Amino acid sequence: MTTTDRTHAGRVVAALDAVDPGDGLFAAGAVTWHSFDEVEAPTVPDTMHSVRAIRAAVPDFGFRDVRAQPVTGGISWARYVVAGTLPDGTAFRAPAALAVHVGDDGLVTRIEEYVDTGQLAGLFGALGS
Repeated sequence: MTTTDRTHAGRVVAALDAVDPGDGLFAAGAVTWHSFDEVEAPTVPDTMHSVRAIRAAVPDFGFRDVRAQPVTGGISWARYVVAGTLPDGTAFRAPAALAVHVGDDGLVTRIEEYVDTGQLAGLFGALGS
């Protein structure tokens, strides 16, 4: 991921990767939804907390090969790969996508993450999920 990516989706992925919501990116009350559990939770602080918990178990967890698109029709898309090394030394990787919904004020109001949980079974195991 380049730090110069100015698309909304690219900025969201960078914020998640840095585990830092930054200033002026998320609207108050922004939510994150996951395809694998269909749970909607506050982006700040819940999503950042989840990434911190993953990093505690998998220190090299990260977002790789990020390709982000500018906002079209209120949504900015990012495709990427989440990857890391599990505590037992096994590497994992899972292609994923984010739909980042952007309000008229330019702030992110909703994130929807789409990922195949079958590719994350080892990660979920390491997290005790």
